[in-house]
Amino acid sequence: MKITKVLIAECRIPLPHTLRLGPTQITTRDFVLLRIETDAGLFGEAIGYTRGTPLFDSMEMVARRIMGLDPLMRSALMFRLENTNVPGRAAFPRAYSLVDIACWDILAKKTGMPLFVLLGGLRDRAPVTGVAGYYMDLRKMSDITDEVSRLFDAGCHRVKFMLKGDDPDFDRSYLESITGAAQGPVAADAHWSWSTLTDAQRFCEDLDEYDLDFLEDPFPAADIHLTHELQRSLTTRIAAGEDVIGTRALLELVRGIGVLRVDATTCGGISGAVEAIHHAWGAGRTVFPHVWAPLHVHLACAFPNLEGAEFIAAEIGADPIEKLLRNVPKIEHGYMRPSDEPGVGITLDWPAIEKLCCRNKVVDAS
Repeated sequence: MKITKVLIAECRIPLPHTLRLGPTQITTRDFVLLRIETDAGLFGEAIGYTRGTPLFDSMEMVARRIMGLDPLMRSALMFRLENTNVPGRAAFPRAYSLVDIACWDILAKKTGMPLFVLLGGLRDRAPVTGVAGYYMDLRKMSDITDEVSRLFDAGCHRVKFMLKGDDPDFDRSYLESITGAAQGPVAADAHWSWSTLTDAQRFCEDLDEYDLDFLEDPFPAADIHLTHELQRSLTTRIAAGEDVIGTRALLELVRGIGVLRVDATTCGGISGAVEAIHHAWGAGRTVFPHVWAPLHVHLACAFPNLEGAEFIAAEIGADPIEKLLRNVPKIEHGYMRPSDEPGVGITLDWPAIEKLCCRNKVVDAS
C-alpha cells in the first residue's frame, strides 16, 4: 500500500466571545484537518488545533515527505520523518502526530476494527467529565454554579471548571461557591496562570481544604520542575501534560504529578499516547485525555488507567469541533461510547470544511 494523495485544510472558526484561559485570549478556534489517501482505496483522517503554531505549513512539508510511503509501515514512516530532519524536529510534533493518527485510521479500517478493539478492547463505554465555566468574565457566578449542577444532573461523573488565574480573591470565592454546591467530584483548571512557584504556593496554601479532585496546569508545559515542586506541597492531585511534547518529557512529568493529561494530537499520535499511557501505568498514575472526545474515548475504552473522556457541550460554543465532523459521540447517562465503525473515530465533513476553511492544499505524486 502506498500513499498517493494528502489533503490539508485550515479552519478558523470565530467564537461567540473572546475566550480567556489564564493569560491566553482566544477569538477563533483554529483547526488543521488531514486526509491521507492510498492506492488501495483506503484513507485515514485526523484533526488538531494549531495552538499558535504554523501547523498548516508544517503539515504541507511533511505531506511531501510521506508521498509514496506505506502507511501500514507506520513505525518506519514516523522514524523517517523524525530522523531525517533532526535540527527541525521541535517544529513538527503536531504535524507528525496527525500523520500517525491518520495511519492508525488506515490500519483500523483495513482490519475492519474500531480503534479501541484494535488496541485490545477493555470496555465499550467510558465515564464523562463535563467542562464548565467558559466565558466566566462575562457571566454571573450563579450562572456557572447552575451550569455545574446541570452537568451533574445529566450524569457527568465529574465536572471541571475554569479558574480566572489573575484574580485570587475572585478565584477563592469562586472555589467556595462551586465546591459548596457541587453534587459530585469537581476539578479546577488554572490554565498556566503562574510563572513562579511563589505565586502558585501563595494561592494554593489552603487549596486542599476545597477537596478538589485535581488542579490542572498551574504552570506552562515546559516548567515540569515547578509543577513537581508544587505537587510536593499539596495533597490535591495536579494534572498536567496536554501540551508537553515527546513521550520522554511525559515520562519525566508523570513521575511527580497525580494525573497525566495526554493529547494524541500533540504527543506523537496514537503511538505516542499509548506509550505515555504505559509510562503512567508504570508510575502508578491515571491518565485523563485532553478533549478530542471522538478519538480519545477509544483510548479510554482500551486501557484500565484512563479516567474517561472530556466533553465540552456544543451549546457553550467554546470548541466548535462538531462543525467539522460527521460523528460526534453522544452521551448517555454520563457515559460515552466510541464509534463501532472501523477507524479511530474521526470522520471529517469535507463539504462543511470546504465552506469554513481559510486555506487548503492537495499534495500528490505529481
